[in-house]
Amino acid sequence: MSVSPDEFPDRADIGFECLLDGEVVQRGRTSEMIFPVDDLVARISAVCPLLPGDLIFTGTPAGVGNRRNPPRYLRPGETLVSRVEHIGEIRQTFR
Repeated sequence: MSVSPDEFPDRADIGFECLLDGEVVQRGRTSEMIFPVDDLVARISAVCPLLPGDLIFTGTPAGVGNRRNPPRYLRPGETLVSRVEHIGEIRQTFR
C-alpha cells in the first residue's frame, strides 16, 4: 500500500502506536518528535537514496523496554502491532 502526501490531513501531526499482545506500549505523534519528518527525509535522502516503502527509524517515545518500571522486554510468542495513522499497520510475532 502506498500513500501520497496529499492524503494526510496534516503531515506534521501523524499518530503512531505499538501494541504488544493488545496492550499499548508506545503512543505518540510526529508533532512531538525532536526533528520534523520533512527535515529527516531531506537530511537522510541527501546521503542515501530513499525508495517507496523504505522505513526510517528515529528512536522511540519514553517508557518502553528497560525504561519501563518494571522493565518490559519482548518474549517468544508475543505479537507486536505497529500502527501509523493513515498508513496502516505491521505485525510481528517473536520467536
